[in-house]
Amino acid sequence: MATLPITRTWPRTWEPVAQVALYLALYLALHLLLVWLSFVRPLAPSITPWNPQAGLTLALLVWRGPRWLPAAAIATFLAESLVRIPSQPLLLHVAMSLWVACGYATMGVVIRSWRIAIPMATVVHAARLATTVAVGTAIVAAGYVGLLVATHVLPADTTLKALARHWIGDLNGVLTVAPLLIVAGHWREMARTLSGHHMEVFAQFASIALTLVIIFMLPAADQLRFFALLFVPLIWIALRWGWPGSILAALAIQIGFLIASQNEIPTPRFTDLQFLMLTLSLTALLLGAVVSERAGVLERMAIREAEQRAVLAMAPDAVLAVDAHGRIEMTNAAALRLFGERAEYGRLLAELLPGLQLVSEEGRGTLESQRADSQPFPAEIAWARLDPPANRGYLVTVRDATERRKAEQQLREHDAALARAMRFAAAGELASALAHELNQPITALVSYVRASKILADRQPADQEHLQDTLGKAAHEAIRASEVLRRLRNFYQGGAHKRETIDLDEICTAVVDAFQERLRRHNASLSVSIDPDIPTFEGDATHVEIALHNLLANAIDAVSQMPEGRRLIVLSASRSQRAATVRVDDSGPGMLPELRDKLFEPFVTSKPDGMGLGLAISRSLIRARGGELSCTSAGTLGGASFTMFLPFEFPTDSPTV
Repeated sequence: MATLPITRTWPRTWEPVAQVALYLALYLALHLLLVWLSFVRPLAPSITPWNPQAGLTLALLVWRGPRWLPAAAIATFLAESLVRIPSQPLLLHVAMSLWVACGYATMGVVIRSWRIAIPMATVVHAARLATTVAVGTAIVAAGYVGLLVATHVLPADTTLKALARHWIGDLNGVLTVAPLLIVAGHWREMARTLSGHHMEVFAQFASIALTLVIIFMLPAADQLRFFALLFVPLIWIALRWGWPGSILAALAIQIGFLIASQNEIPTPRFTDLQFLMLTLSLTALLLGAVVSERAGVLERMAIREAEQRAVLAMAPDAVLAVDAHGRIEMTNAAALRLFGERAEYGRLLAELLPGLQLVSEEGRGTLESQRADSQPFPAEIAWARLDPPANRGYLVTVRDATERRKAEQQLREHDAALARAMRFAAAGELASALAHELNQPITALVSYVRASKILADRQPADQEHLQDTLGKAAHEAIRASEVLRRLRNFYQGGAHKRETIDLDEICTAVVDAFQERLRRHNASLSVSIDPDIPTFEGDATHVEIALHNLLANAIDAVSQMPEGRRLIVLSASRSQRAATVRVDDSGPGMLPELRDKLFEPFVTSKPDGMGLGLAISRSLIRARGGELSCTSAGTLGGASFTMFLPFEFPTDSPTV
């Protein structure tokens, strides 16, 4: 809504003196002119039936703000001292002027606080304006009449009559003049509204003039009975033009009443006529507001409907509105493109979507339909009832699902291809893991078998050593089988066996398996196992595989160092929630370029390495809820690997 160019606070700078002087002169001149023209049939010395200068003063204070209160006081003082009661004392004129100016300035501040440009554009605003003016003019009238009675200018027995006439005179003047002046910024808009309808406007105001002539030509006793005839042209004008026309019509009627009074046409009691004029002014104000508000609502509805039509026109889906009998009332361009002339106004929805039953408030469905070229297509349908209580029909949207179904099929084919690729990748990873993890037990197995053959070929055979060597070979074969089975289960579904883990036994078994290799490389292994580490649940083979990889890497690392500096430390400690296994070596440490990707598959610094040991080990440990990490700042100067094994078995971990 437009707002008045006003502020709630006084301006910091004053307007140019010449401009202020011009405005002041025009206001004073117009104020005195209106007082002189409306000074007819006064009650006692100065109370007239219609006071248009009150409307002028209120409009000025609404537009210019309370800083123009002195101008309103000066205008009232001049009117009282020059036209209305020139013979009264100066002090009375000053008191009256200040009272009237303060009263209208207060009303102006209240109206300005609404910050709306047209305070009669809606019924609520018009009623608020009428109420504010009615209360304000009543207070001003009470003070004005009270001053006249207090100074004995007005007899006390005429107080109520004078109060009523003054109040109604001011209220009529404000309701007919102030609204027109307050909306002075919209005069051009009003003129454009009336332009092109000159004959109609002339006929409307001519009907007002003719009705006034007829009324005031009648005998005084009949004038009040026929006053209601003025409502006919007033309603005609208000319904045709809204608040601009109704304001002008009320003003024209007031001017006609003023002319009739000056020509001494016989009139009934002025108070009765004033009440009728007040009724007419309020009717004009409120009826004009009703018509304008309705026109505004219709305009906004038309704009909204135009926007909706534009949205429907751009919608990619077919949209149809059908009545309660299934006949099409509205369709968009997409529907016409999809269905052709079958989607035109008045056709049945059943022709487009046979088998569709609109029985619920809203819903969705899918069925087969035909395009305009008779080609079948899958139709996705959604509907909702328009105004359910009135059962006005349904809004139906139709989407051609052909492309979407093609895309879904392509996506399913892509997913299937991806699944096949992932299975191949998993198979390749499993093969690589098996090749890596089985290499050590198979190598050991071959060595033990060869040693057994040598022992068996001796004469006589060394039965004790032969049996020991064959036992070790059998152990490595069993270990290889267990590694194969556990890795297969892990790569199939991430499962591991849930069994009791004795960390001391695992460390001892792994260390025993590396004794020959340690001796061959002349490396020293120190073992420190905390005896307070409890047993816990997990897959012992997975832990053994990881520890086996760590010790194998440590031996490979220290073998690059001079003899005497080939040291490895295996330690195991406990905390409140987990066991920690640590392998430190005195090797050269990690290469800087491998530090951030050490646990990635196929990353290795060994010429003949596969780069899978650490990746597999971390996967096995993490599957148990643990962690495998590495640092280059080991206690022996080389790498340091730490295995974190929580005592609590994870509840979401799959088992076999």
